[in-house]
Formats: sequence, C-alpha cells, structure tokens
Amino acid sequence: MREERSEPPPGAAVSGRALTPRALALGALLGAGLSLTNLYVGLKTGLAFPVTVIACVLGLGMYRALAWPWRTRSRPGLSLLETSAMQSTASSAGYSTGGTLISANVAWLMLSGHHPPGWALFCWTLLISALGVLFAVPLQHAFLHRESLPFPSGLAAASAARMLQQGDVSARQGTRVLGGAALVAGLLTFARDGLKRIPASLPLAGTVHGVPLAPLSFSLDLGLLSPGVGALVGPRIAASILLGAITCFGVLVPWLHVRGTLPQPDYAHASDWSMWPGTALVTSAAFTHLLSRRDVLRRAFSSLLQAGAGGPGSHTGPGQVPRSWWLAGLALLSLGTVVLGAGVFGIPPHLGLFGVLLSFPLAVAACRVTGETDVTPSGALGQLAQIAFCVVMPGNPLASTIAASLSGSTASTSADLLTDVKAGSLLGATPRQTVLAQLWGCLVGSAVIVPAFLLLVPDTSVLSEEHFPAPGGTFVEGLARVLATGLGTLAPASRWGALAGGVGGILLALLEQHAPERLRPFVPSAIGVGIAFVLPPSAALSMFLGSLAAALLARARPAFALVATVPLAAGLIAGESLVSLTLTLLAVLGLLPPS
Repeated sequence: MREERSEPPPGAAVSGRALTPRALALGALLGAGLSLTNLYVGLKTGLAFPVTVIACVLGLGMYRALAWPWRTRSRPGLSLLETSAMQSTASSAGYSTGGTLISANVAWLMLSGHHPPGWALFCWTLLISALGVLFAVPLQHAFLHRESLPFPSGLAAASAARMLQQGDVSARQGTRVLGGAALVAGLLTFARDGLKRIPASLPLAGTVHGVPLAPLSFSLDLGLLSPGVGALVGPRIAASILLGAITCFGVLVPWLHVRGTLPQPDYAHASDWSMWPGTALVTSAAFTHLLSRRDVLRRAFSSLLQAGAGGPGSHTGPGQVPRSWWLAGLALLSLGTVVLGAGVFGIPPHLGLFGVLLSFPLAVAACRVTGETDVTPSGALGQLAQIAFCVVMPGNPLASTIAASLSGSTASTSADLLTDVKAGSLLGATPRQTVLAQLWGCLVGSAVIVPAFLLLVPDTSVLSEEHFPAPGGTFVEGLARVLATGLGTLAPASRWGALAGGVGGILLALLEQHAPERLRPFVPSAIGVGIAFVLPPSAALSMFLGSLAAALLARARPAFALVATVPLAAGLIAGESLVSLTLTLLAVLGLLPPS
C-alpha cells in the first residue's frame, strides 16, 4: 500500500542527511537560548510562545554568520533536510520543556516553600516532554495525512526556510532586524541592570480615590521585553491586558481600600486579593472556550478512531517511526514517570498511571485545536488535569499540582511535534527524523532550563513585582488551594472576587464566541483581562505600547511590517532575556553585586 504523506513542493531538496552533527548542534545551541528566553518571559508575563518560525529564521541566520568564513563549494550551507532537523530540535528545546516550570513548579514552590531535588526536576521535565513527543506519533496519520490539517506555524516555518535558502531579500532583512533588535535590547538591559545607569521604571503621578498610583506599579517600564511581547500578541490581547490592569489596580483596588477591605493599597498586598478573581476569570474562560470547541474535539477522536490509531504500526513505511520503537519508548517513559512521581512527588503509582493515560486524550484535543487554529489550549487542558487530580487526590495539593503538569505539558508538546512534522514533510524530512530531532531537543532543553530555573528562582522571595510575578504559577497555586480547602476558607472579599471573576470569564468568553465578525476584534480577551490581575500594571502598559507601535508600523509601512514585526519583537525579547540571565549568573558567581 502506498504511503500517504504530504509531498514536498516540486524541486525540493530532499536528498542527503537530516540529522547531521552541525544541524543537531546548531539546533541545540539555538534551542538552549530559546528555552531560556521563554523561561524568562514566562516568569515575567505568564506567556509562552511557540518558536517554530523564529527557530527557522534565527537558526539559518546564525549558521550563515558562524559558517561564513569557512563556507565553500565543498562545504555548502544547511540543506532543507538539515534545516528541518535544526528547527525541530530548537523548537522542542525552546518550547516543550518550560511549560511545567513556569506553572506547576512555581506553584509547588509557593505551596511548599522549597524546590524538589534538582535531579528529580530534570528527570520529570525530560520524561513528560518526551512522552508528549511519543503520544503525537500515532496522531500523524489522522491529522496530517487523512485530514490534512493546516498547522499554520508549520506551513510558515517551511515557507521561511525555502525563502532563506533561495536568498529571499525580505527573509534576510528579517534576520538583520532580529539581530539589531537583540543588540539594542541587550545593551539597554546591561545599562539598566548591570551598570545601574538608568532606572528600571518611571513612576506615573496621580491618585484614584486618594490612593497614589505609583505604589500600585503604575509606571513606565524602561525595558524592551514587554513591548516585544505586546508586538507579538497583537493589539487586541495587549489592550485587554491593559484594560484588566486598569480595572483591577486602577478601579477595584482603590475602591476596596476606601471601603477598608485592603488596608495597604500597594501592589504586593493588592495582588494577595487580585489573584483570586484573576484565577477564576482565566479558568472559567478557558473552560468555556474549550467547551465551545466540542465539535473540534469530536472530530479529533472520530478521525483518530477511523484512522485506526492503535499505534503507528498501522501506517508504517519508509521514514516512519517503527512500532517497536514507539511501544518500547512509551513503556519506558511511562514507567519512569510513575516511579519518579511515587518516589519523589508523592503521587501514588496507580494515580501516576492514571496521569499517563489521561495525557493521551488531552494530547489528541491539543493537536486537533492547534492544527485548525494554531492556538494550543494548554492552559485549559492543564487546569482540566489539575481539577481531575484534585478530585482523585483530595487534600494533597502538592502532589495533585505536579501530577497535573504531566497531562498538561504532554499535550502542548504533542501539538508542537505535529507542527514540526508538518514543516518537515514540506521540506522533505520524514516523521522519524523529526521525532528523533525533537527527542534530542527535549534532552537539551531539560538540561539547560532546569538549572536556569533553579538559579533564577531559588526561593519565594523573587516571586514578586520587582523580579518575577510568575502569573502562571500564581494561577495554578490558587486553583490548588481552592480545590484542596474550598472557597469557604477565603476572606469574604476574595470569595466575592472569585465569584465575580468566574462569571466575568464565562461572559467574556461567550461574547468572544458569539459577537458579530466585524465586532469580534474589539471584544476584550478574557484570558488577557485575567492575566492582568496578577501582572504589574507597568508590564501591561509596556505591552500595550509595543502592540500600538506594531499596529502603527503596519499601517504606515505594511510591506516592511509584514517582514520585520515578528523578528523585531523576537529580537527585543531575546536580547533582554539573555542579558538578564547572564547578569543573574554573574551575580550568583560573585562577579557582580546582586540586583
């Protein structure tokens, strides 16, 4: 029977090897940097960005810069196959390994006051990311071949690779913009945090109901990371975050202070209350969005059953993952996850196995939604897993939180793999090559991101407005506490805030779904509004200004904006993140005074 597979476009360079040392080394180097960037952004803003397209553009640009002095006819540039392997490695390392750290592991630290052992955290991160890769293997035929779902980021990555290989001027221009933006952001960060020549922010004057705005973190942030994030998320999300910040810290907090509910109207004390309506708003909105896509989920499982997804063995062929590899890998990773969960994290073995089994249907849902919309519902799926574990492990928020990270993280990793397989198939790579490159990326990413996480977040003292607000961890910790003890243990203001946030999240999500098409861009994002409740208003303001600048650029110079906006934003994020991480490392080594 002829193998069903997306054929690369005519003229594609499909000969040669994909998993060459230089492709894997470059992917590992790039993935390490992207994993650190996503970790830093996640701790700062609660957001994480798939890096498929960025990895492709930045990787080829890096290779040209590093290999230019030695490049000859006998040593040509990266082939399309090598580009696919490089991009898959970098994407896996940069995106698939950090989700559990910025959410579940931050929540573990908040709940327990300490980290689990570093070796256990590394093994857990590696195991669940690799499990996500293997869970996606039997989904390839159903979603990529039988239904040919678009996976837009995969299409964009393949297109970018071809343009760069063919010497496309606009693609090279994007690479230069990315490098220049990273340099500017890095120098500004060094001047601010290293040399202490400029302040971190400029406080805004003014009061609301007699409450000064400056202590509530209404200030102009003198950094370029948040504007870069705003340019990536777009004006609707950024405006929603600013709306949420103004509503929470500019309206509700001063009002509660005047009523005597909040004695100290500053950001640190206000966030003790605001986390509850924020958590409820994000959780209820995420579930409402997920339920509104039940037709998508139904098609996902129907397609999987019709494709006969008992494993990859039904569709083996040249370049496919052998069934024996898949079964052996799945068994070993599942066993390792169950044993580690029981020995270190206090998860009973039968519930650890339940977590592994729960991960597969969540991965199916994540892959289907990502394939159609390019948006992975990892937040909603992670919260669903957390609720499931809190039901089967009542009164044990620590174990249920870390167990839920298993199911939520594997789902997002599976979606990332299928995005890479889509890009690889268009470049001539086989699923086996992509899976192996992703597994290598899981190892590299785990080895880099876990030590960096422990370095950046040694204890709860850095989980603050000045260092890392960590909204993702705050949401998970808040949900764990409520599910473990009930709403009755909260203060009345927090209970009413959670109730209002839950209702508001449902209403906003329904409004997003059912608003007329022409009005939908103006409907506030429920997730954006909710994130703002645990994010300093200074970050919200900077994100909005970044998105506004990107929108004005698109209006004034649309052709240039199409080429430059994403590389510019990625460069700003990478430049500030990597320099901040370097300064932190130097401070830990005693080469710089602590900030």
